[in-house]
Amino acid sequence: MADELKYSKLGASTDSFAEMIQRFGVVTVMNADVYEAKDVSEIKCPSGEFGNAGSIIQSYESDTSKKLCRLDTLKIANVTQEGPNKTVTGGQYANPLIKFGKSARLEMQDALGNAAAIDALCGGIMESGTTGPAATDVHALHVGEDFSGPKCIIGDTFFIHQKTGAQVKAKIIFYQFLPDSIFNLSQDAEGDATVFDMNGDLLTTEIKISNKNGDASVVHGAFYSIVDPASVKAAAQN
Repeated sequence: MADELKYSKLGASTDSFAEMIQRFGVVTVMNADVYEAKDVSEIKCPSGEFGNAGSIIQSYESDTSKKLCRLDTLKIANVTQEGPNKTVTGGQYANPLIKFGKSARLEMQDALGNAAAIDALCGGIMESGTTGPAATDVHALHVGEDFSGPKCIIGDTFFIHQKTGAQVKAKIIFYQFLPDSIFNLSQDAEGDATVFDMNGDLLTTEIKISNKNGDASVVHGAFYSIVDPASVKAAAQN
């Protein structure tokens, strides 16, 4: 009997991203890295062509010089879309004939204040010492009329496979996030602990997407992508 208990019943998950994404549940928030957004023309494969989602993620994660901060205490990260921006109507009953244009926003709340995140996403300015052994330490955080430029946000999370209940890892990339650059500081001894809002607009970025015929050279606009981590590893190996 003792020999039968030498292993855990929890084996390696065989649930694939492809199976999970057919029917999945979202139960938690992401941990995310924030990068200085590359120029759209730079978001390409080494060959010079437009990159797909996996190769774009790999290009950011392999270049830590553009990494600004990490968000690992988020309470929420909600994506909303609105549209259409334009509607063409016609005919006897003026029915809608064509709908065009969407806008998207990402709204995040952090449970903890993070000077680097406030500098990157909320229009704050970190000030460091200029001399002495603590020259790189932040000794002030200034909030004024400054605005932040576009950022790329890459998150790691997991979704729940409805069929098996397994946790399947996923990556989410927001190609160009333009922050509102608003920082609100609430101080209330009687109420709940304050949260820090980091909201902004998602800009359309052209990336390469395979069509239903397997043609991987189709260029199409996207606000964000949910990606199999295995495809990022594959991009790194190519």
